[in-house]
Amino acid sequence: MAGVLRQQGWTQPRPTQARPPGDEGMMGAFARMAELVGVPPTRLMRDFAGLSFGPGRVAIGDYERLRLYDEAFWAGGDRRAVVGAKRGREIALQVNFRHEWLGLTQNRLVWGAYLAAHGLPVIPTLAIYTEGLATPSRLLLRTREELRAFLEEQPDRPLVGRPAEGGQATAIVGRAASAIEHLVDDICENHGPGYLFQPLVAPDARIAPLTDGRLAAVRLVTVAGDRGPRVVRALWRLSGAPDAVAPIDLRSGQITRVSARSPVSGARIPDWEAVKAAAVETARLLRHLPMLGFDVAPSAAGPVIVGLTATPDLALLQLADRRGLLDADFVNFLESQRRLAAEHVEQAKADAACS
Repeated sequence: MAGVLRQQGWTQPRPTQARPPGDEGMMGAFARMAELVGVPPTRLMRDFAGLSFGPGRVAIGDYERLRLYDEAFWAGGDRRAVVGAKRGREIALQVNFRHEWLGLTQNRLVWGAYLAAHGLPVIPTLAIYTEGLATPSRLLLRTREELRAFLEEQPDRPLVGRPAEGGQATAIVGRAASAIEHLVDDICENHGPGYLFQPLVAPDARIAPLTDGRLAAVRLVTVAGDRGPRVVRALWRLSGAPDAVAPIDLRSGQITRVSARSPVSGARIPDWEAVKAAAVETARLLRHLPMLGFDVAPSAAGPVIVGLTATPDLALLQLADRRGLLDADFVNFLESQRRLAAEHVEQAKADAACS
């Protein structure tokens, strides 16, 4: 049908989920992985047991998802430094111990407005659907009829819509009546608390041929210590398989460790220093959240922040770098944050006693 709805490429990448062990049994999962690397299943079972009780607390799904069963893939790296998904979230919440600030990063409209007010590059919001509110606003769509009218009034303007509190983004590239009605039904039934519409942003012309014209974001993680915030991890999601990622050299912005036959071999992220600066300046603004994850896209108008989280999914970053989170630098940072968290608790107790 005309007015096709398609998924926009700058949503946060989600790695392929390992098959749940219950579908085939734990032994079946180990047998399958053992066959891939040519070792006895019992060897992988012992290996997994050591990692599961290690500092990264790796679960069986992490073990497969991150290819930890394949020692050659990790090229001699310390796999005990790799954190599983649950442990990674726990670490993020320990580091970001000022939990009252977490809500700021959980709603796209909130953090987008906050960052924009401070001059940071974000995609503007054209309209907001929130059902049932009584107060009128220029940007607010409150009913099914107002939502449909907004979509019908801009027949030729490409838009991107997405839930305010995370979820898949949808590029709206046409306005056939059937497509509009389908979208209206979906938003009203599933996203009543908040749904945003933004302009469809074009990628930087220097990388557009490598992304099929999509706005492809760089994933970054920042940490903030005594020297202020800095980027410590970066990757670029490649087209193709869900786990097809390439690490980025933090100094040059060059994509590394890809096949020479890959179209992105030797490519550099345009305006790399500005891409990093967008993340670093945001981290400086959100100083009470010392660990942040970003998606920053090189657009035709310069870098733009399209994703922000205080609990970044570290799986793809560890997979791309073939390096676990818990290296010496991060462990030192984590220890310093634990001390600061303890001091914060003691200060809060002292303040409460004096009030």
